[in-house]
This record gives sequence, C-alpha cells and structure tokens, in this order.
Amino acid sequence: MGEVARFFTGAFKADGSVVFVVDPTGRELHVGAAEPSSGAAERGLSIPVGYGVTGLVAQNGRAVTLVDDSPRNSAHRQLLRLGPDQTVSRMCLPARGLAPAIVAVLSIHRHRPVPFSEADLEGAQRLADLVGLRLYAQSLLGAAEEHQSERDRMIAHAISAQEAERRRIAGDLHDGVTQALVSLTFHLSAAEVGLAATREADVAAAGALVEIQSARRLAGLAYDETRAAISGLHSLTLDDLGLVAALKSLTQTVPQLDIEFRGDAADRLGDVPDHCAAVLYRIAQEAINNAVKHAEAERAVVSIRRAGDSVVLGITDDGVGFDVASVREQAPDSRGDHFGLSSIAERCALIGARLRIDSVEGRGTAVIVELRLVP
Repeated sequence: MGEVARFFTGAFKADGSVVFVVDPTGRELHVGAAEPSSGAAERGLSIPVGYGVTGLVAQNGRAVTLVDDSPRNSAHRQLLRLGPDQTVSRMCLPARGLAPAIVAVLSIHRHRPVPFSEADLEGAQRLADLVGLRLYAQSLLGAAEEHQSERDRMIAHAISAQEAERRRIAGDLHDGVTQALVSLTFHLSAAEVGLAATREADVAAAGALVEIQSARRLAGLAYDETRAAISGLHSLTLDDLGLVAALKSLTQTVPQLDIEFRGDAADRLGDVPDHCAAVLYRIAQEAINNAVKHAEAERAVVSIRRAGDSVVLGITDDGVGFDVASVREQAPDSRGDHFGLSSIAERCALIGARLRIDSVEGRGTAVIVELRLVP
C-alpha cells in the first residue's frame, strides 16, 4: 500500500497521501500506508466510520474535495505534518470493493492553497476503485488462507488423534490379548506334555491330547494375527526413527511379497510434518496390502524421495493390474473400493497431496503420491 500512497502523491502533484483501510468490523479506519511515512502517527491514528470527513466518506461512499481543511485529531494533523494553524487542501475518495462495500478511503493533500479540480476528483476516483478491488481481492485471499490454515490445523489434529487412538489400541492389545494368548499357549503346552507322558492307553486322554494340540495351534495363530494387527495399527519405527525408516521397516514385514525399498536420506525428509508422515505411511501400507490381496503380485518397489519443495511417494507392483478409468466409474462400495482407490484418495485429499494411479491389465500398478511442503 505504500506504493499506492506514493503513486497518488506523485500523480496529483500533492504533498502527501494516506490510505485509510476499513477494519474487518466495518467500524473503524486504520492507516494502511502514508506518504511521506510517519511511523508513530500512523500507528496511533484510528477514525470511527461516520466521524469527520474521512469517516463520512467511508460511510456514505461519496468523494469530496476540501479547501483550507483543518483536521481536529492531533494524530491526524501529525500524520499530515500540519503546524498549529496550518490548513490543507484535500481529496477524500472511497475505494470500493465488490457491490457497495467500501474497503478504504484515499486521502490526498496539498499544503499549498491549491484546490483539487473536478477532473482531479474524477480521475482519482477511477484509480481509487481499482485500488479498492485490489484490496478486496487481497482480503478474500487472506480469508481463504486463514480458512486453509485452520482446516490444516484441524486435519493435523484429527490425524494425530487417530494415530494416538491407534497407539492406545495397539498398546491394549499388546498388554492384554497377546499376554493372555502367550499364557494360554504356555498352559496348553504344559497340558500337552502331561497328557503325552501318560502311560495308560487311555482313549479319552488321547482324544483330549488331540484337542489340546488343536487349541494350541489356534492360540498360536491368534497370537500371530494379533501381532500383525498391532503392527498394522501402529508403527513404533515411525515415531522413533521417522518416515524413511518406517517405510523401509514396512517393506520387511510382508513375507508374501518381495519388496525393494528406495529412499532418500532421512535428513532430506526431516521437514515432513508428523501428521503428513503418518498419512504417507498409511498410504504405502494400503497400497502394499492391495498388491498382496488383490493384485497377486510377486514383487514391488516402495520409494520415497525429495523433489524440490515436494515429497514423492511411489509404490509399484508387478501384479495383474486393472483399468483405472473403468474402476473409478464404478460405485465406491464395489470394485473401486476393492482395489483400495477410495481409501488412498481420501488420505491424499486430507493432506492436500496429488494422487496418480497408473495401471494396465496384466502389467502391474503404480501409485504415485506428491505432497508439496509449504514453508
């Protein structure tokens, strides 16, 4: 706005200009810029809308010219660099946004007793309206950015809360169910040994031994599945060592698939926000799960790299592939969801990441996620 004040001062052969901006409440005017600048006076001056000449222009939207004007507000006089009995010639112009909204008032002044002409007023008003549109656009942009920042904060909080709940459930499973299964397996093993040592050819004992062996196998299977569920719910490596180490660890926990990991050094990805790292990890987890369950893949590659101000996550497999366009056209509760596209797309949308899925039937699938890191 300083450039605006300097432009009007020079264009109309004035001694100075002040840009008064209407505050968000619409009740007061504050100094947005002044030429020449006067720091203390700029900070100390506020004018109620409807008060004085400047305030009335902000209220009724009508431009005025004044000769021998003598503002009463001491901070205003200081801003205009007026002596005790000095007067000025002024133009006060409303700067309009869209509709009838007044977003600012431009005040242009001369210390010389040279009044502004009607031509000056008309030309200045056209320029003032351009300034008003610019300020209005800036206010909309600021509101949008504030809304986006608030949305980002809420998403980060929601993801963090979700991850915290995953940690809690994983901890409960580890401390409760897995310990109970370990104890159950131990007691079943002891009972199995005791029955096997029975010398009597007891048919009932033999039958019980078979049942105990079956129960022990089921307990072992339940233990393995619970451990897998704990691993899926929460990655300690992600918390302790970061995204790169967590993705590398993830590739080593899927025995059904030969997975190659390619990753940049951890310090190149150290500025990825925690909630975004958690989402990228979940996307990789989902894509690998799809490769195992649906794609019938044998090999896969997981990569994470820095590309300028973005992070790029890639998961490719050599599975059966599919027609991406036709799958996306189907209802999300049918084949599209079967391939995990909706879950991955929703996670990308949460953090504002770009998603690209390339797949050809019989030639595998590539899931590419690009997240731009905002400084």
